[in-house]
Amino acid sequence: MVRVIFLENIENNKVGDIKNVPDGYARNYLFKKNLAVLATDKEVTKIEARMSKIQKEEGRRVAEAEKLAEKLAGKKIKLEMQAGDEGKLFGSVTNRDVAEKLAEMGFEIDKANIEFPESIKEKGEHMAHVKLGHGVGTDIIVEVVQAV
Repeated sequence: MVRVIFLENIENNKVGDIKNVPDGYARNYLFKKNLAVLATDKEVTKIEARMSKIQKEEGRRVAEAEKLAEKLAGKKIKLEMQAGDEGKLFGSVTNRDVAEKLAEMGFEIDKANIEFPESIKEKGEHMAHVKLGHGVGTDIIVEVVQAV
């Protein structure tokens, strides 16, 4: 275990939290993505001095994510897919399909941040959850129709 100071909100950890985490998690994920630093005495004093700036920056990012969530909330996207007579799709709707449609609408969302409560394998309206980071997310409606 290694002690780290979080530089960004991740899961249940807030900016400035000092926690013990597994070595591999710290080395291979947190340090590589600059999400945390090793909690040495020197770093702790440095972080305390920068804490208000870091929290202000984090607050700005959260506000941006919330603004985007407001724009996306309840949006309906329409996807045309090949389907059989009974409404069953040939394949299923993927998060990539939804991300591409959102990009056409002007929303750049990574496909990894789009989740479905259940697989979409038939025509109709379905829900999708879009994670916007910093603990902010929203639901959108995915309408699947028969391709002509």
